[in-house]
Amino acid sequence: MANISLIITIKRAWWVMPYIYGVQLFSELTGLDPDYDKVAATIARGLEVNAT
Repeated sequence: MANISLIITIKRAWWVMPYIYGVQLFSELTGLDPDYDKVAATIARGLEVNAT
């Protein structure tokens, strides 16, 4: 049986982590839940996934 190797590299933009922390902060301050679909779409724009 053949072995298969897969390397996945994920790079994130510099603003992804501050964005997540900002969403969490405003959610806690206001007591409201964020729109998770919009948050996920925004974060996806800041991620780059490469598989080799």
